Amino acid sequence: MNKTPENTNHSDLQLIEEIVDSNKEAFKALYEKYVRQVFSFVYKITRDSKLTEEVVNDTMFEVWKGAANFKGNSTVLTWIFGIAHNKSMNELRKKRPEALDPEEFSRFASSDETAEEIVVKKDRSERMNYAMSELSPEHRTVLELTFYNGLSYQEIAEIMECPVNTVKTRMFYAKNKLKESLSKYGINQQEL
Repeated sequence: MNKTPENTNHSDLQLIEEIVDSNKEAFKALYEKYVRQVFSFVYKITRDSKLTEEVVNDTMFEVWKGAANFKGNSTVLTWIFGIAHNKSMNELRKKRPEALDPEEFSRFASSDETAEEIVVKKDRSERMNYAMSELSPEHRTVLELTFYNGLSYQEIAEIMECPVNTVKTRMFYAKNKLKESLSKYGINQQEL
């Protein structure tokens, strides 16, 4: 492994080194640490639960068998997101995702909320998801990585294997398209 980025967790590097040596416990620890983030990231690209499960499994299998390929030029999570992004895009090229299932998101409602709050939240969530589904996978990915995962444009460029300026351009168009879509579905930015 070459250089270590400042924000790379030293324990992640140790886990990768142990995975290279076929340590299953190290892989299990890395898997448990990142699988939820990877699942969320992939789902927001594919919009398909079953496909997401397949892509996450393929991604983590790739991490297991390809740990020696990690060069240390990025964080371990950025490297994993790069694998997940490539696998997601390959699957989307093979098959169009099925229609968005808004019921999928109702499980996120808090039990402390009133029935009315749950219905309003679910309705807004459905409209938001419909608006997001109108974006291309590349535009959804840029938004997801920026706003939900807090990655920099440079890290996103590494994951998406494109120049930083392409990321900036995709972000610009994604924001504009999302504003149009949100407006179409009756959501103003103050509601978010």
